[in-house]
Amino acid sequence: MTRFEIGDRVTVRDATTLFHTRTQAYTRGCTGVVVEHRPDWIIPEDEAWGRDRDGRTEPFYVVRFRQSELWSDYTGFEIDTLETEFSERWLEPAEEAAT
Repeated sequence: MTRFEIGDRVTVRDATTLFHTRTQAYTRGCTGVVVEHRPDWIIPEDEAWGRDRDGRTEPFYVVRFRQSELWSDYTGFEIDTLETEFSERWLEPAEEAAT
């Protein structure tokens, strides 16, 4: 069972790590939309230490971001997006702006 569904808005945790992770620094604290589920797999933090067989596994998600939300000085088209993959531990439900 996955925590997030396709179409959910999620925010990447703004956490630091001393060890390997595939979570790019420029995505931390940014909000995007889940566009794809990936199968459970060993998290990169364990895989990097050779725990290929006994590492912790989690679902992975592909998240789409507007590039203008990733880089405040982005000068491309407003519709430009970037998709990248995260393990579940790096994602939180996005807080929606008050209306």
